[in-house]
Amino acid sequence: MDLFRTPAYLGWTALAVLAGAALWFWSARRRRAISSAFAHPDVLRRLFPQEALGPRRVKYGLRLAALALMLLALAGPQWGVELVASRAKTTQVLLAVDTSSSMLVEDLKPNRIERTKNALAMLIEELKESRVGIIVFAGEAFVQCPITTDLQAARSLLHRITADMIPRPGTAVGKAINLATGLLAKYPGHKALVLLTDGEDHESEPLLAAQAAAEAGIRIYIIGIGTPEGEPIPLKDDAGHVVGYKKDRTGKTVISRLGEAELIQIAAATQGAYFRATTGEKEVYAVLREIEGLDKAETQSAAANRYKNRFRFPLLAAFLVLLLEMLLPELRTARFRRKKTGDAPPAATAAPLAALLFLAACGPASAQTPATPSGPGTEEQFHREGAMPSGLRLWKGNSRYRKEDFGEALKEYQKADPGDPKTRFNAGDALYKLGDLDTAQQLFESATDPKSVPRGMAPKAYYNLGNTLFRKKQFKEAAEAYKRCLLLDPSEEDCRHNLVLALRPRQPQKDDPKKPDPQKQDKKDEPDKKNDKEKPPEPKERPKPQGMSREDAERILQAVKEKEDSAQRRQAELKQQAAKEGQHRPEVDW
Repeated sequence: MDLFRTPAYLGWTALAVLAGAALWFWSARRRRAISSAFAHPDVLRRLFPQEALGPRRVKYGLRLAALALMLLALAGPQWGVELVASRAKTTQVLLAVDTSSSMLVEDLKPNRIERTKNALAMLIEELKESRVGIIVFAGEAFVQCPITTDLQAARSLLHRITADMIPRPGTAVGKAINLATGLLAKYPGHKALVLLTDGEDHESEPLLAAQAAAEAGIRIYIIGIGTPEGEPIPLKDDAGHVVGYKKDRTGKTVISRLGEAELIQIAAATQGAYFRATTGEKEVYAVLREIEGLDKAETQSAAANRYKNRFRFPLLAAFLVLLLEMLLPELRTARFRRKKTGDAPPAATAAPLAALLFLAACGPASAQTPATPSGPGTEEQFHREGAMPSGLRLWKGNSRYRKEDFGEALKEYQKADPGDPKTRFNAGDALYKLGDLDTAQQLFESATDPKSVPRGMAPKAYYNLGNTLFRKKQFKEAAEAYKRCLLLDPSEEDCRHNLVLALRPRQPQKDDPKKPDPQKQDKKDEPDKKNDKEKPPEPKERPKPQGMSREDAERILQAVKEKEDSAQRRQAELKQQAAKEGQHRPEVDW
C-alpha cells in the first residue's frame, strides 16, 4: 500500500523544515549583529527583554509546522479503500467470423474454420487495451459475445464457434457489417471491425453496408480465409470421415474459392485494409498495427478500488496550528503583571472569544427555516421549548423509542427540526407504533424521495410505508411500496418476504364479532418494522441464508433455461422460414 499519493512532496517537506530552521538561526544572528551596532548589549537587554525570545521562537516554530503540514497535505496521505468507476482510453473492436459451410474447406490446414479460430485467439490475446466483441454469421448474423473488457470471457467462447452453427446457409457479409455498425455506432471515436471470411456473398449487398459503416466512423479490416484456387466442400460422417463433397442444384461439385475482389472493395470503402491469411499469421500482426494506429476514445471501464486521499486531516491541522499562532501573545511579562492586579485587558479576552465564535461557525449548520411538518404538530409546537438542538431531540426520541415509550418519543420528535427528513421518518415510526396509521403514512411518503433525503433512507421509508398500508389492508398499494423499496435496495430480504404476503390472494370474509382480532391471531404475517436509528423490539427476524439462497438459484436456473429455450425457438423459426422460402432459396448456400 502506498501511504502517500505524491511521495515527492515528502522531500519538499523535509527541505522546507531544514530551510526554515536555518533561516531562523541566520536571522537571529543577523538581528543581534545589527542591534549591537546601535547600542551596548546591556542597553539592548533592557530595551528588549529576554522573555520575548521564548514566545517568538514558539510562534516561528508554529508557522514552520503549519508549512510542513500543508506540504504533507499536498503529498496526499491515503488509507482506506473506496470503489470508483475508472475511465480509460480504449478502442472498440468487433470480430466477425464466417461460419458458413464453405469454412470447412481444407485449402488451409487443418481447415478454414480452425485457422480462423487460431487467428481470433491471437487477436484477442493482443487486444489487451481494447473492448472486444464477437459476431458469427452465415445466412444471418448473431452476437456471440457482447463488447466487453473481459477478454478472458471472450476467449472462452471461441470453442463454441463451429461451421454450420447457424441454421440459415449462405455468407451474408452485408448483414454482419450492418449488425456491427449498430453495435459500434454508440461509441465515440474510431471503431474497428475485423472480418474473417472467404467472401462469396451473393445476396446481402456488403458494399452498401460498408459505406454505412464508414459514415459511422468504423474501419473494416478483412482477413481473407482460403485460396483463390479453392477446393471442394467436404461432407463428413459422425466419425469425421469424408463421405463426399457438396454439390449445387445441378449436381456439380461445389468449388469454394476466396472472393478477394469484393473483399478488397469493402475494406477500401471504409479506409480499412485487406490481408490474405498465411501460414505465418503475419496478417494478424498487420491488423493489430492498423488498430493500434486508431484514435482511442475515453470510456468508462469496470469499477476499481482506490485508496482514499486524506489530505484534509493535515490541512485542518495546519489551519489549527496557524490559529494557535495567532492567539499566542508576543510578550509573556505583560500577562504576569496582569495576574498581580487581577485586571484582564479587553484584548486578552476578545481574541479567545473570537476564536470560539469562529470554531462555532465551522460546526454543522442547522436548517435556516424549518418546513411545516407532514405529521401532527405545527412549527410552534416543534419549537416551543426552543433551546435544545434538533440532533439532541432526535437522540432523546430514539432513546425513548428503544424503551418502547412511543408517546414520549413522538413528543421529542415533534420538538426537533421538522425540515429534517430524519425527524419526519422517526416521527412516522412512533405514530406507526401508536396506531395513527394515516399520519404515519403521510410522514413516510414525505421521506421517499432519494434526492431530498439522506442516502439509504428512501428504501426504509418505502418499506415502512408498505407496512403501514399493509396494516390498513391496502394490499395493492403496500405491494407497490415494497416493489419501490426493492428497486432501491434489492438486498432487502424482509421487504421481499412482505411483498409475497401483500401479493397473496385473499378471500373476502364476512365480519364476525366472535372472531378474534386477526392482528393478534396471525402474528407471523405481520410485516416487520424498521427505525432509522435502531430497530425496536419486534417479532424475531427470519434468519438470512448464507450466500445464494435456494430460491435465487432456482430463479437463475429458470432464467438460463428460458434463454436457451428462446435460442432454440429462434433456430427452429429460422429452419421453418428456410423451408417455407424454398422457392426463393439462393443458388449459393455455402
